[in-house]
Amino acid sequence: MPIIRSTEVEFTPGRVENYRSRQLVNPDRGSGAITLGEGIMNPGAELPIHTHRVEEVMVITRGTMTVVLGDDTYTLNPSDVILAPAGVQHMLANRSEEPAGFLFFYPAVEVRLDRA
Repeated sequence: MPIIRSTEVEFTPGRVENYRSRQLVNPDRGSGAITLGEGIMNPGAELPIHTHRVEEVMVITRGTMTVVLGDDTYTLNPSDVILAPAGVQHMLANRSEEPAGFLFFYPAVEVRLDRA
């Protein structure tokens, strides 16, 4: 069973401004079915509305985030959890003045991101 030290996995710039992420667990690190990553959103960052072919779970780890899931909008705090079913539109935004972070989990197969 591999041990992955988060201090040894670098963040990479995200697809949007003021966002960076890293994948801590994925097939390249020995996982057969799970991807686990961490995202950090600086103030003003917004991941646009998108869907996946698989379900995704996100856990807020710090800060406050605005989340759209389907037709509903929520304000979430640390330890709040989002379950985005496959095919359901979702987005995350940091509309606060402090950095916000989250962990994301999804199956390591058929992940493709589709923008709305």
